Amino acid sequence: MANGSLDHWLRNRTGTLDVLDWTKRFKIALGAARGLAFLHHGFIPHIIHRDIKASNILLNEDFEPKVADFGLARLISACETHVSTDIAGTFGYIPPEYGQSWKSTTRGDVYSFGVILLELLTGKEPTGPDFKDIEGGNLVGWVFIKIKNGHAVDVLDPTILDADSKQMMLQTLQIAVICLSENPANRPTMLHVLKFLRGIKDE
Repeated sequence: MANGSLDHWLRNRTGTLDVLDWTKRFKIALGAARGLAFLHHGFIPHIIHRDIKASNILLNEDFEPKVADFGLARLISACETHVSTDIAGTFGYIPPEYGQSWKSTTRGDVYSFGVILLELLTGKEPTGPDFKDIEGGNLVGWVFIKIKNGHAVDVLDPTILDADSKQMMLQTLQIAVICLSENPANRPTMLHVLKFLRGIKDE
């Protein structure tokens, strides 16, 4: 893809890339949600990706995203609720229930997408030294503590936060939090996530 991966742009390790503004980041979130909703609901059997992460979100020349790398994907029939597999995924994106059972579900992908939303909102990686003193040692734990303490705005990437983007970013953060519910039954489907994001866009 012409613009490489989302990870490439968010990390900008070479320092040669422009900062992705909120308009582009939201476009990526919306497009990735659309792609995942299609995987989960547009096929029979449904497809569980199992490795949603920033490096698997590829961007074309217009920053339209494509969900890539189906090496860990599994099929699930319409009458099944899960597939039993080895634990798969990437540290920082793996939902908590995968450490308690061998069952993969579409709600696991929803959790991983919630982490993607946090990356877009904060500009931070899912794991790293910034979070070594946080319970869980990751971005999710850090964000939840900030929200619990009434400092939700503090998690938003200051390089793109302005008066025009603030409300939309906070609404997107609310969607991310629902996606990251510890109980998978409390997470929305990707069709609902897509609907929520479109609702923000249309306001």
